[in-house]
Amino acid sequence: MRLRSVLAVLAVFVCSSGSAGQKSTTYEFIAIWLEGIALVAIFALDWREYRKQGRERLRQERERIEQHKETAALMDIWRKQIHADRVAEIFRALRAFENFLVDSIHRNNSFGPGRDYSEFGDLGTHPYSKIFQPYLNLQEAYYLSYLVSDPLAAYMKDRMAEADGLQRVKDPDEFQRRLAEFHRNWDVYKMAAKIRELS
Repeated sequence: MRLRSVLAVLAVFVCSSGSAGQKSTTYEFIAIWLEGIALVAIFALDWREYRKQGRERLRQERERIEQHKETAALMDIWRKQIHADRVAEIFRALRAFENFLVDSIHRNNSFGPGRDYSEFGDLGTHPYSKIFQPYLNLQEAYYLSYLVSDPLAAYMKDRMAEADGLQRVKDPDEFQRRLAEFHRNWDVYKMAAKIRELS
């Protein structure tokens, strides 16, 4: 920047400092050449400054692209973590419901033929409408499966139908048949593999 100013002042000084006669023409000739050189030098300095700024802009753009890539990678990690958390929550609800059925049918007799999940449960504000917490959690897992994938939601819909199919079955033999089918379809290893495949 200083060099450009010095060259411009020198060119003006040389142009203005001339004397009469032959010497004036010589000085004018030199002044014109010096002014031309100064203008070329100013142009070269401007061009150099422009290139320097261009390199700086390119460097900043590369930094922005790198930051964008890092942010996108972080968001992808977060998205995968949220996805994994949802899938784990769905699987926990399935396992808890199956464990609830085993306990409530075979150990404490709180569920069985002719019974309903929303009549004889342990959770609720109305005295004639109490729902079992594991069934409520299963319903929430079913709704959550729609946020993971459509195939998983379809799988969860089938599991909900099997769970609902055990309600209000008055015939004990029919209830036992449905319960056996339920346990075949709710094998923990098969469910885990299927959920991983569908999510």
